Amino acid sequence: MGNAQVTVIYFEDFSMDIGAAELRQDATLLQLEPQVFDLIHFLALNAGRVVSRDEIIDAVWGGRIVSDASISTRINAARKVLGDDGKSQRLIKTVQKRGFRFVPEAVIGEPDTGIRSAEISSSKLVDRDAGVPDRPSIVILPFENLSDDPQQAYLADGLRIDIQNALVKVSGVFLIAAGSANAVRDLAPQDAAEKLGIQYALEGSVRRAGDQLRISVQLTDYRLGQILWSDQFDRDVEETFQVLDQITAKVLTAVNAKLVMGEQAKVWNRVLGDLKSLETFYQGINEFFKMNGEALRLARYRFEKIHELHPELSIGPTWIALTHWYDFQRGWTDDADQSRKLAQSWAESAVTMEDADGQAHTVLSHVYLLDRRFEDALEMGQNAVKNRPNCAHANGFYANVLHYCGQQEQALNHIKSAIRYAPFHPPLFKNILAAAYRAVGQLDEAILSAEGAAASSVGDLISRVLLASLYMKQENPGKANDQMVAINSIDPAFSLAAFASRQPYKDEVFLNAWISELRSVGFSD
Repeated sequence: MGNAQVTVIYFEDFSMDIGAAELRQDATLLQLEPQVFDLIHFLALNAGRVVSRDEIIDAVWGGRIVSDASISTRINAARKVLGDDGKSQRLIKTVQKRGFRFVPEAVIGEPDTGIRSAEISSSKLVDRDAGVPDRPSIVILPFENLSDDPQQAYLADGLRIDIQNALVKVSGVFLIAAGSANAVRDLAPQDAAEKLGIQYALEGSVRRAGDQLRISVQLTDYRLGQILWSDQFDRDVEETFQVLDQITAKVLTAVNAKLVMGEQAKVWNRVLGDLKSLETFYQGINEFFKMNGEALRLARYRFEKIHELHPELSIGPTWIALTHWYDFQRGWTDDADQSRKLAQSWAESAVTMEDADGQAHTVLSHVYLLDRRFEDALEMGQNAVKNRPNCAHANGFYANVLHYCGQQEQALNHIKSAIRYAPFHPPLFKNILAAAYRAVGQLDEAILSAEGAAASSVGDLISRVLLASLYMKQENPGKANDQMVAINSIDPAFSLAAFASRQPYKDEVFLNAWISELRSVGFSD
């Protein structure tokens, strides 16, 4: 999150005045629906990279459930107002099975000055809260599928995620989150490394012919401009895990990373040694990261198969728990309570197993927080980070638990780590940062963070609530009232009583003081 606030976005002969919600072509004011404006705004802010349908839903619809047809309708309307169409896709390009990419270079500046201060498409994502990694920093870029069969892409994705899951447990390296690596997959590796603010990038490709597999990998130091290591492995598919061990070890050696006591067992604790299990798991992973309700259902089916094949291992229950958790979190279920209970049940099963990797601990830390089991939530969050020190989600959700439990300085440390691990992060992370800053009295920092969350997701409610109270603290009732108007637009049924009931604060005095601030803005109980 930078200090500058985006006020105007320029691309080709268009300009978007964000404050006035106006789109102009040269001097001509164009007419368009608010959601279409928000869609173009979001795409332009992410110019040059592919954004998923799920990201668009978060930004334009605030994460509410919408159909693919609704997204397509808004995309078509956006193209029409920009003089584009689905055939030429000159400005908004459809990337099959992945999302959409805003093609023109977008730059930001101030109204009427003609100064375009920062190129969005080439700017660094690392902000002032991120800091410089104090360990060897690395991104594992998505592996390329070179097989004749495009359906084998799941294998390339699965191999990459497996290496990611090994390195995320090593405290001696600084690892960029897989989601942020996905976000820069269309950039040249050097540009990706620069944009993410890291030193090393691991690239790879996979080619499969029958049961024969060729894995090619290359580790590059982009600060020195040197290839540190490259290799090619020709193996039977069933030998995949041995190859992954070799790749992981080579990477750690090349970047001079040190393993602390206990980490070596975690990193090389391979569990699925047979071809059927390996393919089933990778197919489930491939569906899981599509991040929609139907894909999670298909992923869950694969993970349940893994559990049937290997009931003694935590990998099945862990990933089943994650599918139910995201169903609950994203509203992709007809029975939220049941999804929450299933997430808890499967996660509790996973954490009792010797090979638990920390992901189920993250699920339980969140579930226990919602149940007001504060000490249990803290313990699970701490164990999650202990097992996965490089994991953005483990750090981010632990920070959330710490905030609600009143441990604000620790919350700030962990949420800053999460944001640095995941430069492309959800608005939730900025809201956690804003809430923690607010709790320690750093109001200017809190406002900047909350404004960042609101700008990245126009339907985000929490950022608006935070801003309303923060502006009142700074004795700016006009801006606070603007946020109240925005909140009532997002949720016409918003009430303080309902909002307070969903906030699991350990310190009720802290919560009551926040609610009093909001009441002074003009919200009703």
